[in-house]
Amino acid sequence: MADNPRVHPSTEDVEKNAGKYENEKPSSPLVAMSEKYGVYPPSRDQMRVQFPKDQVMRTRQIPGYYSRPAKRRNSCCRCLCYTIFFLFVLVAIIAIASGILYLVIQPKMPKYSVDSIRISNFSINADLTTNCQFAVNVTAQNPNKKIGIYYLDNSYLAVSYSGTEVCTGALPVFYQGHKNTTLLDVALSGTGARLTSAVVSTLKEQQQKGSIPLNLEAGVPVKIKLGKLKSMNIKVRVQWDLVVDRLDGNAKVTTENSKVSVKL
Repeated sequence: MADNPRVHPSTEDVEKNAGKYENEKPSSPLVAMSEKYGVYPPSRDQMRVQFPKDQVMRTRQIPGYYSRPAKRRNSCCRCLCYTIFFLFVLVAIIAIASGILYLVIQPKMPKYSVDSIRISNFSINADLTTNCQFAVNVTAQNPNKKIGIYYLDNSYLAVSYSGTEVCTGALPVFYQGHKNTTLLDVALSGTGARLTSAVVSTLKEQQQKGSIPLNLEAGVPVKIKLGKLKSMNIKVRVQWDLVVDRLDGNAKVTTENSKVSVKL
């Protein structure tokens, strides 16, 4: 196939027609479609660069987060502050009322002591079990001026030797008035408590020395009476560490240490 010949204007034609267009007014430039729709071509100082679509990086859309209105947040904080303030005031009122009530009533812990102990029987069988009968005189003192004490049922009094409970009994049910001292005679008995041979040997040595340690423990449910009001059940626990000189009817208490605790 023959190549198409290229036609170039000669220099003579250009010079010949040069004067033909000197007197003509320049026509207005054509308006591009982009200008018509509000898109203008770049100016002389600007340069437009086009990239292939596969090389254009798209911007990531960052999701928006919903935030609660400030008014609602402020109302919640205000409500929380009011609640804390109310609780603080309530605790302060209760503390002040308790302090005033304590100063008016001036409650005191009751006192308990063991006056005497009579041992009618304390024998050890061949199988190292014991048979015991005790009678304990306990003094209960209520030093309060405006508080009465109800001693309820299901109380107990136990005697132990070397950690082994040998006999038990119960305190009577009664009401103790203001500034009152009551003498209690409690009978205790027990059989079948087993001792070890080492404990029996130690007991014989202590009998020869005339110093036998015994432990007494009492648990009494009580109610407090203040005027016409009665409290809930309160558990009073008393412990005595005694030392007696012998284990018979002529036994005497030589040393006594007591401890009183209260459990609601």
